[in-house]
Amino acid sequence: MSKEEPSSGPGKGKAFFERAEQVAETGNWDFAIQMYLEGIQREPDDVERGHQPLRGVALKRKAQGGRGPGMMEQLKHRSPKDALAGLVSAEYLLAKDPGSVHYMVQVLKSAQKLNLPATVPWIATILLESQRQAKRPNKRILVDVTRAFESREQYSLAIQACDMAMQAAPDDGELREMNRGLSARFAIQAGQYEQEGDFTKGVKDMGKQQELMQRDALVKDEDYLLEQIRRTRQEYLESPGVAGKVNAVVDALLKIENESYENEAIDILNKAHRDSGAYQFKMRIGDIRIRQMSRRFRTFRDAGDTEGAQEQARRQLAFELDEFTERAANYPTDLALKFELGRRQFLTGKYDEAIASLQQALRDPRRALRARSLIGQAFTKKSWYHEAAETFERALQVEMGEESAKELRYFLGDVLQKMGDLARAQEQFSMVAQTDYNYKDVRERVEEIRTQLQDADGQVEPPAGGDGE
Repeated sequence: MSKEEPSSGPGKGKAFFERAEQVAETGNWDFAIQMYLEGIQREPDDVERGHQPLRGVALKRKAQGGRGPGMMEQLKHRSPKDALAGLVSAEYLLAKDPGSVHYMVQVLKSAQKLNLPATVPWIATILLESQRQAKRPNKRILVDVTRAFESREQYSLAIQACDMAMQAAPDDGELREMNRGLSARFAIQAGQYEQEGDFTKGVKDMGKQQELMQRDALVKDEDYLLEQIRRTRQEYLESPGVAGKVNAVVDALLKIENESYENEAIDILNKAHRDSGAYQFKMRIGDIRIRQMSRRFRTFRDAGDTEGAQEQARRQLAFELDEFTERAANYPTDLALKFELGRRQFLTGKYDEAIASLQQALRDPRRALRARSLIGQAFTKKSWYHEAAETFERALQVEMGEESAKELRYFLGDVLQKMGDLARAQEQFSMVAQTDYNYKDVRERVEEIRTQLQDADGQVEPPAGGDGE
């Protein structure tokens, strides 16, 4: 395969990546995708600023109901001759349909044509994970992934992909030969046999090589996680006053979602908090408690126990309110904590406190839109309709995604209807319906207001003397 070098250079996509990040914070996913692609066009091998956050935006867009590319879009972006244009087109299609293995393969092949050292293993890793989750892994794709990792000398991941290909085609002798070659190159790389010239020493050090392979693996098996717990626990016991050792053993214990390990982590953090007074350890305890409560909620919900799930949700919300009240008091300048506290105050009906907390969170541009929406909702709950309407109108003045705009317009329409301003309420609900006809009860609201307006028109009294007498 011929290699084509990218024509763009480092730093040329910086302005577009920064603009994409700003736009993404508003939830305008399509515009953010466009900006990321403009950056990738100029800096095609920037995974950290380009490809990776682009995929994050694509997944969020998909989670909010974003549609895949239409037929015309697919035709427009089909197999451009220029390799860089091919990469951008493939990334566009994948951004619109982030679960498409076909588009992932297109991105991989384009990155290989351009010889992009960071992008090739990045997309190969995503493809490998897609095959892990597939009911019937595709041998051809796995071979492509194997060769992609091999080309970047990432032999551990290449072996994993090759192993999966062999499971899909157990009688393929070429795959077995490929696997043996990869294993040999991994042994040379990890054990440094070429430098030491001592095969016996390499064999004795096979345990370390296995650890290297597992450390690089996309999914670590339970034996390796248990070994991590054992090692970090021992290091912690030797130096229990060192914060790094405390956090390392807690991290290891939390990688296995098991309540007994989580409770051990809580005990370790409690001791660290008592000994040092550092609040960060107490915050981690709260995070673990919330994690356990969320798991119990899912258990009730999945078992069909609606009453149990609702009661668990109430307990969790009460706990989180206390937790974030304490966190905000300990870190009074942390605007993210102000927002999280305000959100929980709103959910528990503490609308005055919520408004005060969320107004402080407005200073955080990443959370300003969501904070303003909640402030408007809190004013509505208090029947402060004029203040609520102005809050929603102010929120709608900034650039945002379609979902956020629909929500705000719906809330504004609701407030205007409560105020008796039916014409403006109808206008807002109509705009929502034109965007998403099935959004909440917007169809019923439009019909209801239209009927009210017609009834009001019909009640106008005729002018005096209109009976002709």
